[in-house]
Amino acid sequence: MFVKDFMTRELITVRDDEKAGPALQLLREQGLRRAPVVDAEGRVVGLVSDRRLLEALAVPVRRGQAPPTGGEPPSLIVRDIMTPHVITVPPDMPMETAGVLMATRRVGSLVVVEGDKPVGIITETDMARVSLLLMIGKEHGLRVTMRAPAFPGILADITTALAREGGNIVSLGSMSLDDGILITLKVANLTRADIEEIVEELPVDEVHILEM
Repeated sequence: MFVKDFMTRELITVRDDEKAGPALQLLREQGLRRAPVVDAEGRVVGLVSDRRLLEALAVPVRRGQAPPTGGEPPSLIVRDIMTPHVITVPPDMPMETAGVLMATRRVGSLVVVEGDKPVGIITETDMARVSLLLMIGKEHGLRVTMRAPAFPGILADITTALAREGGNIVSLGSMSLDDGILITLKVANLTRADIEEIVEELPVDEVHILEM
């Protein structure tokens, strides 16, 4: 799975010389929390959020500035408010690599670029959606969660046993634990009774089956 498969392609960008008020209105109209900032040539130069725009607009005069003659607040532009150090990634970056990058850098989104031009954005919401798809898949079936000893070949034993009885595994995930591994998979074409009978012959315990 790659970033290009899950990124938002209909990208809304904000010019760096745009005034803060119209930029905030654009984000609100589009239902966005953040947007990449581009310069006159369309190159990514930053990222701006609705929160930063709101905070800036709520302050009549920015710190360190004297109020202008006539009492009018200074005109705020996106360039002065945006986060300039935006993290960009290529479209062919694996999703897991992008997820680790977001976690380690503590950011809520990554701008996807080809060359220096933005082609999409991947967010923490997209990451959550991918995680759910990996855990439960799209197809209807039975989600089976179980604990198993961490010996070589255990996953193959489980999947082979289910497939031998006609089960179609549509999603599969596992996590190492101190006392073994936790396995979650989704199976189509089998009933609850079929699965219960199959796992009785396997070295697993704490089996939970849920129709989804």
